[in-house]
Amino acid sequence: MVVRILVFIAPAYVANAAPLAFAPLLKVRHPVDFGLLMPDGARLLGEAKSWEGLLIGVAMGSLTGMALMSPLRGLLLSVGAMLGDLAGSFVKRRMKLAPGQPLPLVDQLDFLAGALLLGAAFNYTLSPSELAILILITPPIHLATNAAAYLLGLKDRPY
Repeated sequence: MVVRILVFIAPAYVANAAPLAFAPLLKVRHPVDFGLLMPDGARLLGEAKSWEGLLIGVAMGSLTGMALMSPLRGLLLSVGAMLGDLAGSFVKRRMKLAPGQPLPLVDQLDFLAGALLLGAAFNYTLSPSELAILILITPPIHLATNAAAYLLGLKDRPY
């Protein structure tokens, strides 16, 4: 059952990780929020959220979906993951957290929530027990992949 769940959500996992993996190749980044400041003086999303990263995430997640399942499901889960990640950044900026500053559970589950919500809108769903397992296994997987990215020099923090 866990393997089925991981195959189902793989496009979202890949989409979420791909911008970080490809970041060293990006010489120029264009922020998704265009530098927009909110009335509180904080950025809408922050410098770390770029159009290049968003497109890389959607592309890599979609390719994963094409390889493992249906192209449409891969695209939807990838787009949902990236939108969920942007929503998490929006929340963190409103809380006055700096980019990279942790917000436990939001950091680990925002992309998952976005992917699952967009997937569900097109009837790509998991059973309640599968959903519970996914919510339980995603935070440790996310933390482990972040630690690996840190060890590989892709991140400046291990979380």
